[in-house]
This record gives sequence, C-alpha cells and structure tokens, in this order.
Amino acid sequence: MESSLQAAAGSDGTGQRVPAPRAASGPATPPGGPPQPVDPASTEALTPLLRTEIVRLVEAEASPAVTQSLLTPQRLRAICEVASEDLLALARRDPAAGGSWQYVWDSYIAYRATLAYRVAHAIHRAGDTPLGADVRLAVARRVSEAAKVRTGVEIHPAASIGRRLIIDHGLGTVIGETTEIGDDAYILQGVVLGARGIADNPSGRRHPRLGDRVEVGAFARILGAVTVGDDVLIGPGIIVTTDVPSHRRVRLLNQYQGTSGECNVRVFGVVPVCEGVVEVHGTGLAAIEVDLVTSTGQHRPVVVLERDDRRVRCAVNRPGTDERLRIIDTCGNETVLYNLQQLWRALDEFGFA
Repeated sequence: MESSLQAAAGSDGTGQRVPAPRAASGPATPPGGPPQPVDPASTEALTPLLRTEIVRLVEAEASPAVTQSLLTPQRLRAICEVASEDLLALARRDPAAGGSWQYVWDSYIAYRATLAYRVAHAIHRAGDTPLGADVRLAVARRVSEAAKVRTGVEIHPAASIGRRLIIDHGLGTVIGETTEIGDDAYILQGVVLGARGIADNPSGRRHPRLGDRVEVGAFARILGAVTVGDDVLIGPGIIVTTDVPSHRRVRLLNQYQGTSGECNVRVFGVVPVCEGVVEVHGTGLAAIEVDLVTSTGQHRPVVVLERDDRRVRCAVNRPGTDERLRIIDTCGNETVLYNLQQLWRALDEFGFA
C-alpha cells in the first residue's frame, strides 16, 4: 500500500513534488452550445486522477505512514465516489463548463475546494484508524486550511454535506463547523453559512441546516441554527436569520428587504414618516396584511392607518433588535423587511425623534 501511495503522490524520485495530474483526454476548452449529458465511458480516466490528487493532498500535510493509515483502500474508494459525483454535477449544471468534466478538472479552482472538503471530512470522521484523534483532526484541518489559501473557500472538515455539492466561483464562501447541507446544493461566491455571534459562540449547533436542492446566491448569508427546507432558492445578498420553509424563493428587493414565494405584491421600500409611523410603498398593497415578526417566530400586530394600492401607512413602535416588518399578500406569500433599526436611526439623524 505504501509503495502505491508514494507512486500516486507524484514524486519525481528526488523528493520534489510534480504538478497535480491533468486530465488525459478531453477538450482543453468547453465545447460550444448547451451542456451535453456526460458520457459514462468518458469518466474511466477520472478515478485514477482523483486517487492521485487525494493522496497528494494528504501527503502534503502528513507523512507517508500517516497518509497510508488514513487513506485505507475502502476510504479512498468512498472519497473518489462522492468527489466524482461532485465533479460530474458541476460539469452538467454549470453552462460555462459545457458538460466537460475534463475542462472542470483542468481549470476550476472552486472544484478543488469541494474535493479538499471531501478528503478533510473523511479524515475527520476516520475514527477507525489507529492514529490518535489529535493527529487525525490536525491533518483534516491542515488539508482544509491549505485549500482555503489556494481556493479562497473555507469549509470546516466537520460540516456535513450531502452528495453532488457544487461550489461555483466560490471566492469568500465560508461553511461553518456544525453546518448541515442536503444533496444537490449549488452555492455561489461570498456565501457565509455561519453563526449569529462572533466570539464565544456556544459549542453546540450554531450553523444552518439546509435541505436538498437548495441554491444560494452570491454574498448571501445564512446565520445561526436556522433550518432551510428543500428546494429553496436564496437570492444574492440576502441575510437569513429565520427558518425558511420548503419550496420558497427568497430574493432581495433592496438593502432592507427580502421576499419569499411568487409574490403578486411588489414592495419598493419603507419610509419613516415620523416617530412611530412608517409608509410601505409599492404596488398591489391594498389588501396586504402587516405585522412584526421576531427571529423566534413570534408576531406582534401592526395598526394600519391608511392604505391604497401603492401605499400603506402603519403605526409601528420602535421594534426590538430582532423584529422585522412582515407583509403577507392575498396568496399567503411573504415579504420581510429587514433591518428596521436602520429606519429609526434615519429618524434620529433627520430630527424626527
């Protein structure tokens, strides 16, 4: 086993590393037109490439003896299986890849972040090795840290992520220790799946749980031990701190607002009128319901003073720090207005308070 690992690691016999292997076949650039289904026969060369790269990632952070102990044949096969699914899914779902796994393998740094996570996670969970937990966890973290430096993506080895994970572009994306993600996730750059606090967070579950087939747009932040259901799309720039039911679309309207569902109501903004009074502006507002909702799901009623199709004037006492204004249209779809504290700061700055 040791000799085969050393051969796969890419040594030139002098102790110097050689570059990671490239795909032996396939186009150097993606083919034109829409992505084509991946031909299973074209993936025959993939497993040897994956095995070589996996061994290289671990041997860069550990001795050959430790690498041999961690990468048992069974564990190496399991990593290759899930990593190949990640690669083929990215080739299939990203139009820029043109359906070519060879092109993704040769040129997509973001895929290397996914591959490094699969390796680090397998080592992190390798409790059946004779190595002590301190060695095993340190190697897993070093693989993860090296990938962060190279790819700009940080995924904690302990995070639990399902099959066919896609991280596209990826730079600045952070996935925390207790995060759980289902199958077929698609995550773009600048995404943070993090805790609500900064320092001294509790050691238990403090990161999000995402269901199957969740898509997260660029620079979205999902914070805290919230649950996002299956088939949810989180739009770019959203800050999510409360649970999102399955089959919802959460999108940003402006810096204060997000919506979920296919709304027949459009909200353009919220304007502070005077102390305790705000106006919601948009279209289709004549029959909406308005209340305040906390991060724990509690609701506080709001008095509507005036309303028409384009404007609703509400009496809103200064909310607590975690309260948001919620608008519900006649179909039950929701628009949540974030950061209401900003409105009250605007009141203070302009002398209404």
